[in-house]
Amino acid sequence: MLRCPRCWSPDLYAVIGGYAGTVYRCKKCGYTGSFVVEAGDDLPPPSSDSPSPD
Repeated sequence: MLRCPRCWSPDLYAVIGGYAGTVYRCKKCGYTGSFVVEAGDDLPPPSSDSPSPD
């Protein structure tokens, strides 16, 4: 299952694809990019209490 790296939603769709790769857009937060997370159904979203990078 593909998930959005920003909001962890599985509601992604391909905007453009081809020889160079696929660009996805998230229906929930509007993220657009080629980087998505491929995760199993049982993988929980990242915890919000993890330290943020400075």
